[in-house]
Amino acid sequence: GDLVIRVPEESQTRKQVIRKAVGVERAVTVDAPMRLYYVELPPAELKDHRGDWQRLRDELQNVHGLSGLQIDSLLLRDLQPALAAANRAVTVTVWQDEPNARNEVVQIRPGFHDALYGVAVDVGTTTIAAHLCHLRTGEVLATASRMNPQVPFGEDLMSRISYIMMNDDGVARMHAAVIDGLNGLLTELTTEAAIPATDIVEMVIVANTTMHNLLLGVSPIELGGAPFSLVTHDAVDIKARDLGLQIASGANIHVPPCEAGHVGADNVGVLVAEAPYAQNTQMLVIDIGTNGEILLGNKAQMLSASSPTGPAFEGAQIRHGMRAAAGAIERVRVDPATLDVKFKIIGQDEWVESDQTAYGSPGAAAVSPVNAEAVDAEANESDNRANQNGRNNGAASADAVAAQRRRKRDELLNPTLRAVGICGSGIIEAIAELFLAGVIAPNGRFVEIAHPRLRLGLGDGGGKAEFVLAWPHESNTGDAITVHSDDIRAIQLGKAALYAGAKLLMNRLGLASVDSIVLAGGFGSYIDPIHAMILGLIPDCDLAHVQAVGNAAGDGARMILLDKQKRAEANWAARWVTYVETAVEPSFQHEFVGAINIPHATDAFPHLAAMLAAAQAQWPPDRVLAIEAMRSGGARRASRSERTARRERRTARRDA
Repeated sequence: GDLVIRVPEESQTRKQVIRKAVGVERAVTVDAPMRLYYVELPPAELKDHRGDWQRLRDELQNVHGLSGLQIDSLLLRDLQPALAAANRAVTVTVWQDEPNARNEVVQIRPGFHDALYGVAVDVGTTTIAAHLCHLRTGEVLATASRMNPQVPFGEDLMSRISYIMMNDDGVARMHAAVIDGLNGLLTELTTEAAIPATDIVEMVIVANTTMHNLLLGVSPIELGGAPFSLVTHDAVDIKARDLGLQIASGANIHVPPCEAGHVGADNVGVLVAEAPYAQNTQMLVIDIGTNGEILLGNKAQMLSASSPTGPAFEGAQIRHGMRAAAGAIERVRVDPATLDVKFKIIGQDEWVESDQTAYGSPGAAAVSPVNAEAVDAEANESDNRANQNGRNNGAASADAVAAQRRRKRDELLNPTLRAVGICGSGIIEAIAELFLAGVIAPNGRFVEIAHPRLRLGLGDGGGKAEFVLAWPHESNTGDAITVHSDDIRAIQLGKAALYAGAKLLMNRLGLASVDSIVLAGGFGSYIDPIHAMILGLIPDCDLAHVQAVGNAAGDGARMILLDKQKRAEANWAARWVTYVETAVEPSFQHEFVGAINIPHATDAFPHLAAMLAAAQAQWPPDRVLAIEAMRSGGARRASRSERTARRERRTARRDA
């Protein structure tokens, strides 16, 4: 049968760099619905027949003006021990649930306490990020993130839904996985902040609709096909103990509302963080991930949509792709005149200039990767030299020889960090740079030019090609790291889905352009806006008005955690936004086909004109002729390419 091998995060030598820290600086009002109240109960008397809870409730009303108080029934077991432990003085945590006009006691601690903590969480398809906050000051005390433990069940949403369809225990297993992941994050947060987990009294968790269901232990099968029905679009409040989260037993877990279909509470978090509904200008917000989510509008009207981009932007479906980990190429530059390459890898600050001398000496470049046999051979030779020196000098002990052998082995097995593969931001920059350099044509195909880095005629039919970014001796794998024809196509499909979704919303509002663009999401924050526009991932816009804001969904969750008004705003905004279902929109296919080209088949990009002209002016004559020949041949293939794009789009939507 099938076998899944899980390597724990702490045991991975190259753990993924999960880029979901707190995003841009945001003004956050601190007015959390969780409040602390200190009271000292007078001694009980025989003539007073009230229970201790009733006496505490009345004292809270008399001293602090709290009315309509309720108590989490399981807290009754803690009440009398807490009163006895500190001479009837207790600190009570009250959840002020204003929408439902109730005040609920969720925690009772003996004596005086001023610690009040909450956690904001963004559960993404691929990653989970969490921020521990002080609910009285708003300070972020710790941040932690990790891979979503559901990934082994499927890289994307539809894969996980398919798993559930085929396995009766699928929901239970994935629910247990995400709860286990959240508890692991809570341990990291509380360890870093040096606080007890039981002092955490609320969590706000945002997620897409499939993750939302699995978090709550609800099957997402209905989201797998039209009409993509939600189990509920309202906000959910549930006890931590009911989900198995290891914080205060009576802590409230608040899951903000969903919008519709495949646009969930994570997009509501983005809405709250960016607040386009409070602006006059037209703002386009694109949350880039395995499932791309799009917002467009202003205070007059807001639209939203979801575009299944697939996992290519995360490094999947890429020949040398990898997630963002040490050794991943994350930045690329290609000289338009010489095609010389330089790149940056995660884990090093310096740019690496790829070896140009390797052009004429492939034998010298083909250096094998470090392996244990070679290390042992070298170490044995070192042993022999050390033993000979010991015999000659009479001073080398067996221990000294062994230590020297270990040092030599460690030295050989731990070379300077070199390229291992290429992550999502790296592949986007590489393709955009190769387009600027005239190596890739607008249709995504390699231009047939003679250059050592460009390897043409690959594959069984001879129709594939690849461009070398790093030679074998520049990588830790012993293989060249390249951009392959299939890589380009995978990115084209993903970027076309996002662009088509954005254009669909623009057309709905009658917009030829937008005033500003916000790139959100942990991945979006590391995409260079210029390269994103060159690729055609986003529409044309003044580059001064294109901003990467980091994990806006997580920021929105933090604002909802800290401010009752933002919580009410989230409930209102989720119902005010108009959702557009791209899966059934007839014009989406047309927009998608045009967006396959780089940057686009017909849409103009005036803000890129000068940059494109400057790059093209550096092309040598043979490259100009090759591109012109390709364009003339491409016109004859246009109708066939459009049919191919339609087929690929249908396949992508089915697999996403």
